[in-house]
Amino acid sequence: MGSYFDGMLRYFEFSGRSTRMQYWMFYLVQLVLFAVAILADYSWGNLARVSNVDATSLPLTLFVAFVHIIPGITVQVRRLHDIGRSGAWYLLHFVPFGGLVLLYWACCASEAGSNYEGPEVTGYRSRPARAPKASTIPQGVRMGSGRVPTGGRPPSEGRFI
Repeated sequence: MGSYFDGMLRYFEFSGRSTRMQYWMFYLVQLVLFAVAILADYSWGNLARVSNVDATSLPLTLFVAFVHIIPGITVQVRRLHDIGRSGAWYLLHFVPFGGLVLLYWACCASEAGSNYEGPEVTGYRSRPARAPKASTIPQGVRMGSGRVPTGGRPPSEGRFI
């Protein structure tokens, strides 16, 4: 679950790296959520008329899909960064059989050491760490951290953000 929450907390973050475990656990939890949403829509009678199913009769499934579109893209782009590829390779989804290449790359091992996207992600556990130092969200991004991002000016006294 920690990998799933990591992907959701980094909703619009295309920079950085995601390990193989983070990538696959995010998609596993997403798959389970889709299955639960489809079963719930079916049990409420929304899918009872299979021949007349339209988009308005699948409210939970559509909700799960819309919530996971952007995080799914960002997790895959960060996974490409982890194996030493540019995030632009994500566009292979629009080429016939390009998704198979991306699937193969998702299964590849991480690039050892640092690359252009940052240092190697090591010691990642499936459970979130208790200490705030182990978070994958950069300190400058957290609200109320009190830390001034590089190049920024210090916040005025009494401001929260």
